[in-house]
Amino acid sequence: MKKLIVFDVDGTLIDTKIGSFKDIGVILGKEAEIKAHTKEYEKRKHLGPWGLEELAAIFSDVKEEEMKKSAEKIVKEKLITGVKETILKLKEKGYVIVSYSSSPIWIMDALKQEFGFEEVCGNVLEVKDRKITGKLLEKVDRYVKAERLKKFMDANSIAKENTFVVGDSVTDLPMAEHGHFIAFNCKKQAVREKAEHIVDKKDLREILKFID
Repeated sequence: MKKLIVFDVDGTLIDTKIGSFKDIGVILGKEAEIKAHTKEYEKRKHLGPWGLEELAAIFSDVKEEEMKKSAEKIVKEKLITGVKETILKLKEKGYVIVSYSSSPIWIMDALKQEFGFEEVCGNVLEVKDRKITGKLLEKVDRYVKAERLKKFMDANSIAKENTFVVGDSVTDLPMAEHGHFIAFNCKKQAVREKAEHIVDKKDLREILKFID
C-alpha cells in the first residue's frame, strides 16, 4: 500500500514573503522591477489572473546558470524550520514525496536534488543560447498542480485516503480535493476552513503528528 505526501513550496518548504520566483529576481539585482510588478499585481489581482507572464519577462537575457545558482542558494538558505528532519522521517515511514508549485523549475529541480523527491513540477521559462528569453513555456497554476497530483496518484495506484497535501494558500485547494489537507502556517480563513488539520507554528515537523 503506497502512501503519498505532496508539498507546496513557497511558505511550506521555503520561507519567503514574496515568493521564491521573486526572491531569485532580488538576488539577481532586479529588486526595482520586482517591486513594480508586485505593485501592479495588487492593482489587478481582483480583476482576474495576471502577472505570471509579466514576471517571467523580467528575467529576459539572464543567464540560465545564474537562475540555477540563485535557486540553489535559496533552497540552501531559506528552508522552513524542520524541513530536513520532516522529509527524513516521512521517508522512514515509507512515504512517496512529490512537490508541485508555481515556483520556477530551477527551484523545483534544486529541491528534488536536495531531498530526492519522486516528482516535481514548476513554471518553465524558455532558454535560448543559455539565456532566458523572458517567455513562459509551461505555466503551472493551481489547476495544473491538481492535475499533476491526480495523474501521479492514478499512475502509481495511490488512494485518496493514503495521500496528504501540505500547503498554505488558496492555490493549494484544488490539490486538497485529492487527499487529507494540512494547512501549514496559513493566515487565510478560507483555506483554514478547508483543512483537515491546521499547523500554526512555522516548523514543518509539526505536521508529523497528523501523519501515520
